[in-house]
Amino acid sequence: MRPRDQGFLVLGFTYSVLLISLATFYWLRNNDSFLHYWCVLLLCPATLWLWALIAWCDSEMFASSKDE
Repeated sequence: MRPRDQGFLVLGFTYSVLLISLATFYWLRNNDSFLHYWCVLLLCPATLWLWALIAWCDSEMFASSKDE
């Protein structure tokens, strides 16, 4: 599989998780107990994904920096 196709696959997966999360929050907005558990289940992976993305960007910037 080409890197471009892999990028589109990751992007599609990310957007599908986002859409499922938003739809779930919309459907469960009136039920507080279920909403709490779904927030925990859906926001933990999103937080880990964001942490991994920030760590990757930082490592790329660190790797491309030059000593003067």
